[in-house]
Amino acid sequence: MNKNFNLFLKKKSIYQIIFYLLVFFVASFFFYFFIPNFFNYSPQIIEENFKRNHSINIKNISKINYKVFPTPRLTVFGSNLSLKENILSVEESEIEIILKPSRILNYKKLYYNKIIIKGGSTKIKTNDINQLLNYFKKNKLIILLKKNNIILVKNNKSLFEINDSKINISLINNQHQLSINGIFLNHKMIFLLNSKLGEGSNITIKIPKLDILSRIYLKNKDSFGFFNGLVNFEVLNNFFQFNFTKEKNIKVNKGYIRNNLTNLLFNGEITLKPNFFLNLTLEPKIFNIEQLFPIIQKEFFSKEVQKLELIKKINGFFVFKKIFQGNVVSANGEILFKNFKIGENNPIFFDARISEFGKKGKIHFNILKIIPHKINTPKKLIISGFMIPSTSKISFEKIIFNEKNYRIEKIKFLEEKFKNKVIQKSLSNAFNKDKMNNFFKDFEN
Repeated sequence: MNKNFNLFLKKKSIYQIIFYLLVFFVASFFFYFFIPNFFNYSPQIIEENFKRNHSINIKNISKINYKVFPTPRLTVFGSNLSLKENILSVEESEIEIILKPSRILNYKKLYYNKIIIKGGSTKIKTNDINQLLNYFKKNKLIILLKKNNIILVKNNKSLFEINDSKINISLINNQHQLSINGIFLNHKMIFLLNSKLGEGSNITIKIPKLDILSRIYLKNKDSFGFFNGLVNFEVLNNFFQFNFTKEKNIKVNKGYIRNNLTNLLFNGEITLKPNFFLNLTLEPKIFNIEQLFPIIQKEFFSKEVQKLELIKKINGFFVFKKIFQGNVVSANGEILFKNFKIGENNPIFFDARISEFGKKGKIHFNILKIIPHKINTPKKLIISGFMIPSTSKISFEKIIFNEKNYRIEKIKFLEEKFKNKVIQKSLSNAFNKDKMNNFFKDFEN
């Protein structure tokens, strides 16, 4: 009986020791993590620490709080933040500084490896993007932005904005990672960047509701400062891909565009400064203009003229080869089609000009056709006029056959005949070679 009682007392004392130890460790834990509540974290300490360790300028701090959960951290209110020489600036945000648990008692130096920026807006200048990427490659600080609006700026003008974004920037195992989730043009967008030191960078852009997926691979610069890469772009069953080399300008090669209506190869050069300019050679293998033209009518000759601002900003020179030949010049919102030749045997030649888009837009054209003759020498037929895609209207202004100008009555007669024989209620039939040649046969007699 006494033995059992003594054994019980021994066990009880062991449990008590374990209990006291547990209480001691829990008390020590809470005491250790709650002590910083009594520290005086001044804005000056945070400002100096950020600038010295990570070249971050932080200003206008209105309030500083210490929180234990979910991990020890400082919350800084009402602050503005910028990296280095303003390569990235954040305004009117709340910043959480995630402290290292082992160093939280050393409040004068602030040991941390992660900051979370909540709310506000972030401005990034296009000219500073390379500097920004280099900054994150050299710094091991993890930066996370939540509920933030990203604004891409060029020459003090906003290019586009990603709203309600969540951004994560980190360097793990020599691999730089940047992820952006947000709203772009009222659609959810995902941007992912993985850059491994000494190798290259992979960029992925997704807009699921628009069925857009883009993958870009960038190799590191060589000893001459050049770099190259690969762009792969998919949208609504349209595939777009090319290799490029960045020297003074961007040289494009092995490019192709493929969808249900066209399949073409392209190469050339893209100039970014002082103005954006394209100089490309295109070699169509398949180009179904009859089915493409109704899409062009709807997208570029509708009432929504504001959607055409992008076209007006594209300046370039395009050379077509293979199944048809010709040059396209796009400059100052005007598009010129020069020296086009369609078909090998008995081809059709034409020039055209588009100076206005939208509902009032017109396509002015000149058609040249050599009409064969069984006995006499071939004769030259020239037809000048315009078409209004929004209303599917076509009008002949001048017809010259065998160097003879037709009178207005004859022109209107042939115009009506062309509408009945070729157009047949669809302006796209003007690109049907068989229908066009059938119309030209009337001139052979």
